[in-house]
Amino acid sequence: MTGIQRTLLAIAAFVAIAVGTFVYFIANWDASKAEPIGMKSNETPFISPNKPRGLGQRPSPALSVRTTA
Repeated sequence: MTGIQRTLLAIAAFVAIAVGTFVYFIANWDASKAEPIGMKSNETPFISPNKPRGLGQRPSPALSVRTTA
């Protein structure tokens, strides 16, 4: 088997495994266990200020405090 044939065989094996796992995932999907996307809360996972600062605006007072390590 030449190098090109081995490469093509490896690519075909990868594609077969990828398609097979996708089909397995779809075949075993249980919609009753999934949370609907529309039911997600609109809360952000981080704290965001009411008015974000843009370029050219005063820096945050918290940034003016210098600490030494």
